[in-house]
Amino acid sequence: MTMLVLVTGCDGIELERLVRQHPPLTRLEPEPAGTNCVHGGHFVRTGLDLNDNGVLDDGEVTVTQYACVTAIPGVLMRVQDEPPGENCTEGGRVYRAGQDANGNDELEDSEVSRQVYGCASSAAVVTRVRPREPLLFPCGENGAVVEAGQDQDGNGVLDDSEVRTTSNLCVLPSEVRLRQSPAPAGAACPTPSTQVDVGTDADADGLFEDEEVMSSMFVCQPLHTLDGNYRVRNAVDLVALEGISRVRGALYFDAGAATEAVLPDLMMVEGALEIVDTSLERVEMPSLRLVGGPLTVARNPALTTLTLGSGSRAPLWVWGDFSLISNPWLPTLAGVSAVLPGNNIVLRDNDALEGGYFTFTSALLGSITLEDNAKLSTLPFRHLEWLGGSLNIIGNSSLSTLTGTVLQKVVGDLVVTDNENLTALSGMPALTSIGGGLRVRDNANLRSVEGMNELTQVGTLEFDRNPALEAAGEFPKLARVTSGMRFNANAVLKDLWGLQKVQNSGFLFIGNNPQLSRLMGFDRLLSLQVLTVENNASLTDLSDLALLQSVEELFVLSNENLLRLDLNALESVTRLFTVTENPRLPTCLAVSLAARVNTGGAPEIRGNDSSSPCD
Repeated sequence: MTMLVLVTGCDGIELERLVRQHPPLTRLEPEPAGTNCVHGGHFVRTGLDLNDNGVLDDGEVTVTQYACVTAIPGVLMRVQDEPPGENCTEGGRVYRAGQDANGNDELEDSEVSRQVYGCASSAAVVTRVRPREPLLFPCGENGAVVEAGQDQDGNGVLDDSEVRTTSNLCVLPSEVRLRQSPAPAGAACPTPSTQVDVGTDADADGLFEDEEVMSSMFVCQPLHTLDGNYRVRNAVDLVALEGISRVRGALYFDAGAATEAVLPDLMMVEGALEIVDTSLERVEMPSLRLVGGPLTVARNPALTTLTLGSGSRAPLWVWGDFSLISNPWLPTLAGVSAVLPGNNIVLRDNDALEGGYFTFTSALLGSITLEDNAKLSTLPFRHLEWLGGSLNIIGNSSLSTLTGTVLQKVVGDLVVTDNENLTALSGMPALTSIGGGLRVRDNANLRSVEGMNELTQVGTLEFDRNPALEAAGEFPKLARVTSGMRFNANAVLKDLWGLQKVQNSGFLFIGNNPQLSRLMGFDRLLSLQVLTVENNASLTDLSDLALLQSVEELFVLSNENLLRLDLNALESVTRLFTVTENPRLPTCLAVSLAARVNTGGAPEIRGNDSSSPCD
């Protein structure tokens, strides 16, 4: 066995230096409020004092981080750079938050209860151009949709889930020209972004020049991205989110959140954003530019301040519905005026809501519901021209007119129901077309329908149970009613004058209007599928239907003072002929009319005056 022994002298060794532990040191520098710490704090450098001079020199620093104060007493946060790796492919930051349990104004490792990674992302911006659906506002037959966003999956194609901004042009897709350029932080994006100019080569010189740009879109570059859904249950969860600029998922605020949620850096939530059933009094996200799903603010009993987006500076794109429901102390829409939804808007049961409007909403594919907002006195859509769904105005007790829009076309229904102080339908002077029904019901003080003087076509015209309505025919240009007309249970209705341009329709129902004595207004009506005249106590004859020639189904029912039919121009009733329970109408008049015009089954004639002779 051989043993090797190395022996050296001891003169060159200082044993004290071999065993000494160099003390750790910390160096603090004030950090102003800004990107690193929303509310300010300290820039912290730590390391070992290797040269034992009592000072942490730059070469001795091994860890740097920010110790941030917060707006919530007792909650602290640390921010530290995260190198590229498993947590963040391109690097980023890690945010650690927790309660200062021992009150030493330092967030210790044992006090951290929420840790969030905000990762860098450098995906390229890609675009696509597609045809716009025909006949959609404002382009008519031809139109193009230009879309842009980051190519997050790196496949070189803009997928549906990657679209972040859109622009609509009234040109063929093949005519669209695009160009990209870097843009500094500004109104459109609070961080540097990519500007996408959109237009056409108007002078056909093969160049896309500045004067040919029709609009510009901006794809914002998020600085710190949180992957996955995030739920704010308490104050610590909220603080940990302060440095995040994009949530690549949904963001939920729950009941246990703090009374204030101020997130100045948050630019994008790529899923749903829900602020529901919380104790929040103030919510501010002024940099928000995109919500990739529905945006819901509902049942927040203490909420008085709501700021989402930058007001008139740039739109807040919402790819789903925007719902503002049951926030009893929220006074204004001013803080959400930038919201531009892709589908529906619902404003319901917000008792204090009375001011503000939607700045960027000129056309909306979905529907709008304004319901039970007690102080709302005007419609908050002063730029709205085209609505692809329905407009439902229900139970807004301070609304006296329909002012507040520049609507030209409603593709769905216009529903006006149970607005107790509405006195007229004035306020929509540019409205020309309602594809569904104009349905006016249960408005206690509605006296006139005057105000829609440009309306030329509607699907259904319906006035039900408006107890103060005296005149319901004031539509001087209305010529086309495709489905039908209904005038039912309007207690003081006397006049239908003003519908003289309507010649053909599906049905006409006139029923339960006790003071209606004439049908003036229908004197140019030529044909109907169904005519029903029922329980109109003051009506004595139908002579105002002087030109009516053809009806598929005729119902004259329970009109207690009807004396004559006088449908002298009527030539055919092709399916059903029913005249019943009109106690003063001579039966022989009904029999005579049936013999002349009925070509369907056996007529039903009963309950009329069988004793009076016919002239």
